[in-house]
Amino acid sequence: MKEMYLRYMEFLIGELHKEWEISGSETEKVVLTKDEANELKRKVMLNIVRQQDGIDNNQNIMFTESIKMSKDNFIMLRIIKKLLVEIKKETDFVTLNLDKDEYEKYTSLVKLKEGD
Repeated sequence: MKEMYLRYMEFLIGELHKEWEISGSETEKVVLTKDEANELKRKVMLNIVRQQDGIDNNQNIMFTESIKMSKDNFIMLRIIKKLLVEIKKETDFVTLNLDKDEYEKYTSLVKLKEGD
C-alpha cells in the first residue's frame, strides 16, 4: 500500500514538473542591455544552484516548502531559456516577454544585492 502511494506521489510530482516547464500568457516585456542580461543570467543560475542545494541537503525541509522551491526553480529555468535565446541574437538589447510568475521572479532577482 505504501509503495502504491509513493508511486502516485512520484507521478503527481512528474506531472507538476511538466506543467511548470510551460510559460503562461506573456504579460510583461523587459528590455535589458546585453550586460544586464548576462548579469541576470548569472543571478538566476546562482539562485537555482543555491535553492536546489537547499532542497537536496536539508533533511528537515517540509514537503510543501520543497514543492514551492521546486516550482520556483522551474520558473527560473524558464527565464534562463528565454535569456539564452535572446542573448544569442545579434542585437544591442535583450527583450524578454515574461508571464506573471516569471516577471515576479525577475523583479525579486533584480532587487538582490551582490552577494545575496
